[in-house]
Amino acid sequence: MVKTQSILFVQDPNEESELLSSDIVKENYNLLRHKLTSKDAFLKFMEEHRKQNITAIYGGFPAFRSIGGLTRDIIEHAAFYSTVRCVALCSRGVDGVDQEALLERGIQLFNYQDSEPDAMVSGAKQDLVGNEVADCALWHVLEGFRKFSLLMTQMRATKDTILGRAVVAGIPRDQMRFAFGHELLKGKYVESPRGKKCLILGLGNIGKQIGVKLQYGLGMEVHYAKRTEDSEVKDTYGWQFHGMDSLLQVLPQFHAIVVALPGSPETDGLINGEFLSHCKSGELILVNIGRAAILDMDAVTSAIDNGTIRHFGTDVYSAEPAVDALVLQDEYNTTGTPHVGSGTVEVFAQACETALANIIRTTLPA
Repeated sequence: MVKTQSILFVQDPNEESELLSSDIVKENYNLLRHKLTSKDAFLKFMEEHRKQNITAIYGGFPAFRSIGGLTRDIIEHAAFYSTVRCVALCSRGVDGVDQEALLERGIQLFNYQDSEPDAMVSGAKQDLVGNEVADCALWHVLEGFRKFSLLMTQMRATKDTILGRAVVAGIPRDQMRFAFGHELLKGKYVESPRGKKCLILGLGNIGKQIGVKLQYGLGMEVHYAKRTEDSEVKDTYGWQFHGMDSLLQVLPQFHAIVVALPGSPETDGLINGEFLSHCKSGELILVNIGRAAILDMDAVTSAIDNGTIRHFGTDVYSAEPAVDALVLQDEYNTTGTPHVGSGTVEVFAQACETALANIIRTTLPA
């Protein structure tokens, strides 16, 4: 069979992919690869391979980040728009992609979705990313209460279980006494999350899965905030709703706040000095798995310094891949994960299959 079109991989796919090795791909596509180093090199590759009719580009996870994004000047180059019909990403985020320019050229953009299982993906799991990200949020919340990783770090440093606990408690060596493990610096204590109140900001699929894990895993009382109340959530879980426009007066009751909002002009800077000044002083555990821009990091740092925030945990950063200084410098009051909330082999494999399925559906006749 003559192959009349090609898929260009600008990032490596899952080499164990069932679709990648399937007959439908082998019989219908040439598979090309190009390592992104610069815009000029990419467009030169596209020009040199025009005759191979590149109808789809597989962007993977980092996609076009290394060349500054999939920008309008790339999309409007004849070597690009003359053949490309779709761009498929493995990530949910589409940062750096000029969606308007793609739309103007009739090129479809696909990002990762799993709200419904993809019939073309063998063994597809619904809401997989939400489950994995919720695990990450759960860990940060638990760390805020129990401080396990801090205790582990000091145990390794001292090579002693009791001495490690004493270091975390701030007990001077010349005043050494038995440390049970419940004491922290500045008069704070290791606490149980059970029965404590947590507010989830944003209740999309990820927010809901976070709530389930906090309620049934840690025994917390879950509240949520969004624009409108979700009656199904109230009936199923009994979670209490708070409107986004009336949050300040209810903030003092919460021991933990998890940010699960998408980035937007409305949410940028939402967690600022005024917001934090209304929170439970000395008790707040603040966790962000949404977008870094939602938090004013200067305000967060000040709230840690003045004792308002007990613990700050995050999986997202202001200028990634760089890590915010607060997380690098303060191991006692912060935890940071390197944007790996969804980083499991299951997500990697399913995202690859979903991207390939979108390419096949778009470029082959039904």
